[in-house]
Amino acid sequence: MTPAFQMTPLLFLGALILGAGVGVLTGLFGVGGGFMMTPLLNVVLGVPMPIAVGTGAMQILGTATAGLYRRRRDGLVDYKMAVMLFGGNLVGVQLGDAIVQWLKGLGTVILGGEPVPAVEIVIQIVFVVMLTAITGWLWYDTSRNGATEEATEGLFSRLAIPPFTRFATLDTPRMSIPVMSYFGLVLGFVTGLLGIGGGVVLVPALLYLVGMRAHPASATSMAMVWLASLVAVVTKVASGDASLALVIPLLVGGSVGLQVGVTVCDRMSASRLKRYFGLVVLAATLLVAGKVVALLV
Repeated sequence: MTPAFQMTPLLFLGALILGAGVGVLTGLFGVGGGFMMTPLLNVVLGVPMPIAVGTGAMQILGTATAGLYRRRRDGLVDYKMAVMLFGGNLVGVQLGDAIVQWLKGLGTVILGGEPVPAVEIVIQIVFVVMLTAITGWLWYDTSRNGATEEATEGLFSRLAIPPFTRFATLDTPRMSIPVMSYFGLVLGFVTGLLGIGGGVVLVPALLYLVGMRAHPASATSMAMVWLASLVAVVTKVASGDASLALVIPLLVGGSVGLQVGVTVCDRMSASRLKRYFGLVVLAATLLVAGKVVALLV
């Protein structure tokens, strides 16, 4: 059972500020910000993890909608790729949410002499492992390649599994349809399990697995985040793991922060985008890792 949750004026103000910060991330990096939103709602504002997951997905959907509207004429969004990934995403979200519901049924475990919901500790550990891996690779890549943005060939372009399709935004445009579909399934699973739009995984994957340049990757990720979050919101609302009262201040703050993020993104080099994205992911990793350590000691 999801722990009790009640909106307060202080929580409303905190959500407003948090929404603005995450809105900047959405506009800047093309991520929904759920990798920051969900742990911050839980760790800083004290929102139970299941409600933080569902409400985070609702906020991501609203902010990504505004971001796509802002990006509608710049030609950087690869809608064809976003729609193709969405096919596998539909299945993945359901699988991820099924795991969350199963974990909720496990009840509590005793850590440090205190009862802790099993779903809380498992989701937090998954967050730490995933974000640590992403941070390490981003910093390795930017240190290796310096400030240049070279034409790239992603790993997926070497997987010759027919049938194939072509994407105009890639230097090596031919891609396997089955590979891209299963990739979408993995992204959907992350969305359903962690309540994030998948952008924190998608942006590095578009850069290194698909072979997309940084600015199109940021813009295309935003479209994919929108599609994934739409499915996640429907699923989480049906499960009762969302708070409309909490999502309102998140969206109001997010709409303001988004405009700032998009403006800064358009003026920033690809290498700086990658480096700063790595810093943001590192901050989220340390935040959640700190709470996990506190629970275990």
